[in-house]
Amino acid sequence: MKSFASIFIQMVIFLLFTNCREKLEEPVSFFENYDVSSGRYKLEIHQVEGELIDDFRNFYIDDPLTLNKMKRQWVFKYKSDIKSCGYGYLIALKEDNKSIKQTLVNLDCEYMSGWIYFPKKYLLDHKNHFKRID
Repeated sequence: MKSFASIFIQMVIFLLFTNCREKLEEPVSFFENYDVSSGRYKLEIHQVEGELIDDFRNFYIDDPLTLNKMKRQWVFKYKSDIKSCGYGYLIALKEDNKSIKQTLVNLDCEYMSGWIYFPKKYLLDHKNHFKRID
């Protein structure tokens, strides 16, 4: 019969290994070196399929302060688990209304194109800055 300490240690080791994410070779910065504080940038988010964030189907964020916060936050370091969840939103970075970068994300399964871990809070943290696209 195994002791409580032995079982506890085995459980801790199991949890550590099952919750550890594999690191990317290099961190990926969605906003790269774009000067989002210039006021020329906008992040547009369009629903592709699946559930909505509240009732936001298509929206954007153009506040330079918020975009700068997102730029610092959106540096991705981990791979996601491969899941067949599809993609809920298309995210496009626009400069002077011209699309310069885009990716697909699934907020429920927390990944983006390229099987990169995308915590849903990276978008939900900024929900109070969403502006609807009519």
